[in-house]
Amino acid sequence: MTLRRRILLYYSITLSLSLVIVGYWSWFEFNEQRNVVLRGGVEAALKESPLQETLEIIFYGGLPAILLGILGGGLLMRRALRPIEELTEALEKTDVSNLSNPVPRSGNGDELDRMTAVFNRMKERLGLSFTQAREFTLNASHELKTPLTVIHGTLEQMATHEQAAEVDRERAASLLEEVQRLSSIVGQLSFLARADAGLLPSAREPVALDDLVRDLAEETMILASGAEISVTLSECQPLSVSGDKMRLRQLLLNLADNAVKYNERSGSIEMTLVRQNDDAVFTITNTGMSLPVELRSRVFERFFRGDLAHNSAIEGSGLGLSIAKSIVEAHQGVICYEVLPDGRTQVVVTLPALLAQR
Repeated sequence: MTLRRRILLYYSITLSLSLVIVGYWSWFEFNEQRNVVLRGGVEAALKESPLQETLEIIFYGGLPAILLGILGGGLLMRRALRPIEELTEALEKTDVSNLSNPVPRSGNGDELDRMTAVFNRMKERLGLSFTQAREFTLNASHELKTPLTVIHGTLEQMATHEQAAEVDRERAASLLEEVQRLSSIVGQLSFLARADAGLLPSAREPVALDDLVRDLAEETMILASGAEISVTLSECQPLSVSGDKMRLRQLLLNLADNAVKYNERSGSIEMTLVRQNDDAVFTITNTGMSLPVELRSRVFERFFRGDLAHNSAIEGSGLGLSIAKSIVEAHQGVICYEVLPDGRTQVVVTLPALLAQR
């Protein structure tokens, strides 16, 4: 049965019940009037006001019929439209992680059942497209590693060859920098492709996050010294999380690298690590030019670097925050980006903390 026929059926049932109520009360009133005539004659019947009889029919028959129509119709329509709500909820929960899970079908062959079938086929095509894109990225990055390694080694020999001309060594050194940058991008793309496919090897062991943050603050001071950027670790509570120490270190270094690169000369970077309920919350705040409001929701997109004109002189591929988000999500955490009222940029990482602290 189609959805249109089902709604029409429910609507007809509601109207029929309402009509039965009105008809029954009208019959009751007419029957009472007939008994009055039989007992007291026409004169007794004429004493009854037609307006009063009409109001009684409306009040005792019409109002219950209206209430039944509203309540019964609402319940029946809710039942008829429930599949639409279920399909809407399924659509809202659809993302890259569950494209392989089809939405359950009702099997009654109506419009919604057919729409669900179409949606499931669309999910299959999207899942296949994402799989092909991941496999292409993985295979391409794997195939590029060998020639890049060979080129890197050759250029390194040319740049350090004593008999080569100074101009040739300078050119080789310049090309070597570009090859290193390309190798870094290939490695980052390979990491993201493995993360999307759930192929990242991730250890699960207690990690002293406060130790990593203290080491990070010292390393960031070295990175920021050239631009005279001050680095402050204002609070660092002893906190441990369950995860991969190497990945967590990579996460923190990516965030610190961004805070230094997109800062201003003689600016500042502030870090904190505190416990909030059952979570370890790491915050890094830096001065510098902030993103416009319309671009802030895109900071975790791959290859996104904000204002290209402003960032043309800044090294990077726009993959750092994407990698950071992948690492955070792999540790069941949340990462947020925001701009504070004073114009500073802040990134907040929330990870489940271990109950037993040192």
